Amino acid sequence: PSYFPLHFYHFSTYARIHFVPMAITFNRRFSLKNNQIGSLRHLDEAMSKNPLEWLNIRSFDERTFYSFNLQWKQLFQWPAYVHQLGFEAGKKYMMDRIEEDGTLYSYASATMFMIYSLLAMGISKNAPVVKKAVSGIKSLISSCGGDGAHLENSTSTVWDTALISYAMQESGMPEQHSSISSAADYLLKRQHVKKADWAVSNPQAAPGGWGFSHINTNNPDLDDTAAAIKAIPFQRRPAAWNRGLTWLLSMQNRDGGFAAFEKNVDHPLIRNLPLESAADAAVDPSTADLTGRVLHLLGLKGRLTDDHPAVRRALRWLDHHQKADGSWYGRWGVCFIYGTWAALTGMKAVGVSGNHASVRKAISWLKSTQREDGSWGESCKSCEAKRFVPLHFGTVVQSSWALEALLQYERPDDPQIIKGIRFLINDHESSRERLEYPTGIGLPKQFYIRYHSYPFVFSLLASSAFIKKAEKRETY
Repeated sequence: PSYFPLHFYHFSTYARIHFVPMAITFNRRFSLKNNQIGSLRHLDEAMSKNPLEWLNIRSFDERTFYSFNLQWKQLFQWPAYVHQLGFEAGKKYMMDRIEEDGTLYSYASATMFMIYSLLAMGISKNAPVVKKAVSGIKSLISSCGGDGAHLENSTSTVWDTALISYAMQESGMPEQHSSISSAADYLLKRQHVKKADWAVSNPQAAPGGWGFSHINTNNPDLDDTAAAIKAIPFQRRPAAWNRGLTWLLSMQNRDGGFAAFEKNVDHPLIRNLPLESAADAAVDPSTADLTGRVLHLLGLKGRLTDDHPAVRRALRWLDHHQKADGSWYGRWGVCFIYGTWAALTGMKAVGVSGNHASVRKAISWLKSTQREDGSWGESCKSCEAKRFVPLHFGTVVQSSWALEALLQYERPDDPQIIKGIRFLINDHESSRERLEYPTGIGLPKQFYIRYHSYPFVFSLLASSAFIKKAEKRETY
């Protein structure tokens, strides 16, 4: 309940949509055994005890986390019918968020847990809601890449469409081109029209965001919204464009930064839950990559500069969260290169000078991490260690991020930029590992993403930035 020191909506949307079915399943003591599948315990020796056991109301005596210990004891004293109301409330929460294809929030992982929780509550495996959920999971199986079947956690159709269309426009393709028009029409159909969980912390705002996947109607995010607005020509649908921008601005956190899904969902106690990656999954704080990418939109398409209050607050947040070495940590991409790229491109778009101390430190850091062959490469281990961990090879995607960031402020004939561009345009450098290394993050330590379009989208953006800058012959 909202009057508790900690309540349901203090958790991130990602945590809520997974914890609800988990809590139902655990507290029903539900289990399934398939004799055709052996034990998987050898994959993780630490799994002898369920890491989410604290979700079980009967485990309160084992908790040392005082606030939760106190709340669970209070809940445990309530009569059984109140607990049953909790199960029904959890069921309704899930049912209200099932997408048209049967998936929960369009996530395969959440849908799997939902199926277990429904079975735990006595619903038949042949019930329409269960069968449709299974069908929805099957629809996420992809053979993309030609090396076997993979289960995507959700499709990235909206995200890919927005990024590709924007990159083509930046490379010189006119807004009137049929590819740009078709992409804009598709994106406009995917704009959200109903209030969802984000409205709990932002009740006055009208809907207008975009989600990540093709089927998503419940869970808009700021990254996809910014990308979609950049891809849609303003004159094509001014009202929808403005509605998206208004929603995006309304989601700015009280600290001045921007988060992924919701507003002001960063309770300090939630960060300390006895759960691996709680600070990454259980809360939804402001991040450098989201803040930088929103600034990029505001400056590039919204024509806002650093004298606008929202921009000033976001820049102040970036200034306070720059690392001592000059980098920024990016939450949704790998990792410090990603965050630094997003911050620098955003700062440039809203008019921050190349003489700014934060800019100079960031440029210096990026240059210091370039590899001998002109590339940049960063390991997924960076988000586990929370420090820059280099790869033993460079990737096309991260090299493109670094180059585009440098080109915001450096001359195109800078030797390190020339070296980086040569790496991008030499075909023999684009080996499979350089193209396929995952550069997206779902959940640190657990879930990394390979976006098949990234090597092409971001190398196109970096090349376009280089050509534009060379043609302008800018001087500093």
